[in-house]
Amino acid sequence: MLTVSRLALFVTGVGGALAVIVSATRRRVPRAWIPAVATVAILLLFAVESAGTPPPAAQLLALATWAIGFPLLAATFPDGRFVPRWSWGLVVASGVVLLTDAVLGDRLRGSAGWWLFPVGQVLLAAGFIAYRYRRSATTSERESVRWVLLGLIMTLTSFLLVSIAGGRIGDGGALNAALSNAAAIPLMLGLVIGLAWPRLWNVDGVFRAVLVVIFAGFALDGAFGVARWVAMSASQSAAAAASWGAFAMAVVAYPVVRGAVRAATWLVYRDRITPDEAVSRLAHVLDADEARPAAQRVVDVVAEATASPTVVLAPASRADEAVFTAQSGASLAASLATFPVTFRGELLATLSAAPRHGESELSVRDREVLVAVAHHAAPALHGARALREATTAQAALVSAREEERRRLRRELHDDLGPALSGLALAAAALAKRADGIDDGIARSAHELQTDINDAAARSREISHGLRPPILDDHGLEAALRSRLGSAGDVVFDVGHLGQLPAAVDIAALRIVQEAVANVRRHAEASLCRVGVERDADGLHIEVADDGVGMSQAATAGIGLRSIRERAAELGGRTRVSRPRGGGTLVSVWLPIDALADERAR
Repeated sequence: MLTVSRLALFVTGVGGALAVIVSATRRRVPRAWIPAVATVAILLLFAVESAGTPPPAAQLLALATWAIGFPLLAATFPDGRFVPRWSWGLVVASGVVLLTDAVLGDRLRGSAGWWLFPVGQVLLAAGFIAYRYRRSATTSERESVRWVLLGLIMTLTSFLLVSIAGGRIGDGGALNAALSNAAAIPLMLGLVIGLAWPRLWNVDGVFRAVLVVIFAGFALDGAFGVARWVAMSASQSAAAAASWGAFAMAVVAYPVVRGAVRAATWLVYRDRITPDEAVSRLAHVLDADEARPAAQRVVDVVAEATASPTVVLAPASRADEAVFTAQSGASLAASLATFPVTFRGELLATLSAAPRHGESELSVRDREVLVAVAHHAAPALHGARALREATTAQAALVSAREEERRRLRRELHDDLGPALSGLALAAAALAKRADGIDDGIARSAHELQTDINDAAARSREISHGLRPPILDDHGLEAALRSRLGSAGDVVFDVGHLGQLPAAVDIAALRIVQEAVANVRRHAEASLCRVGVERDADGLHIEVADDGVGMSQAATAGIGLRSIRERAAELGGRTRVSRPRGGGTLVSVWLPIDALADERAR
């Protein structure tokens, strides 16, 4: 077993060195050969030491290789730049210390304070790596560093297990030496993969899996040891104590593994969620009843899941800009990674995100989140577009209907009404002239006059049924005050509205009437405030009262449903809330189409 372990260590060292050399020759980074040389030297050092105890001269060479190669690797890994810039001083200082020791005949290594040298090297080297990782490393460089860190953790864990099982490293017999040699392999592999193939696998996923095994393994071993010690303290036999330990492991296995998964996930990913969790969050957000458009909800979920400073959803066609345009954060177009949002083969939009602050590109996990969200958001965005098209068509139909009613009312009032009135006057004149001359003609003329007056009255009824005349004659504010202000319990705050489209003013009038009627029937309020304001977005309506307010468990009645339906017909929005001061607030927004507005003018 000793021979096999040494052979594995030798093969790993030599093979890894060759892999690093080949990779370094292919990389286009100008100074990548510096950490490559340091890595090859350290790998060959491991391989040579696996062959057995070297002579004194070789031991001095091995010491020099490690003492200089390790800080050089830490200061320049993986792109060859010294970060921070003064980190080359540690390499030079290490060489000076070794040269001084050689001149003094190994006196420094024989002194009691020699341990400060390797400890100081390790601490400074770890500081260099941490500084580079936090301040200047790109995403790919961070992945390379994580491979090395992963290998180091696995090697240290293996050494710990070897020391627990067989005593001091390398001094516990053949098996102990074999395991000690094998424990160095993960660090060597981490160096090779981090420098040669940093994206061989998803390092974050591997890191998380290794941490889960380490955390769960030590926790379960601790549960076994505690249960066994308690059983032995209770004068149980060794077999019985082992059984109690196994039972304790079985009891705590599930919570321990769950806790290990959570701890490992937090350490690796921090506050970033998994793709499955992002999709679940997206489903919850899309199902919520709120005013945010579907596109903005998708963008907000991506920003929350990836901690990206900028997320943009852009439509594939200019015709869909109103539906698929959304953004979170400032615009950083030069650094955005883009993913398609397709539905049944149709490209709907593109979802783009910027890497987190301090990183040069999106991580593998972030890309998986974006792909998953884009895939599951596509049906919702397609549905939002279909809903908008249907709403637009319905709003156009309603607008056309109301404009036609306005035109008919005007024609009935301005043309047909006067014409019928003139005919009635003519019939009355004819009846007057026929009186005393021809009773039959006079009687027929009177009947004709009566019929014409009835037709005129019917015409006025039809005209009033098409639209309230006060809307066209005096505007929305006058109609509101006429219909609702007589009781004195309503206060109006109406801005300058101008001439509104026919569909908008009649919908606004009906909505306010219904809202005030609800207040009078159910709110037990002393005062109701009606606010109507027009701006560039459309018409904003608010009806607030100081009554008892709606309970959280109350369901919408016919009145509220009618308000929502009238607003939805025009593509508007309705929101019912409970202000802090009490009562109920009904807020409605109605869009004003520019063409319809021109027609109204």
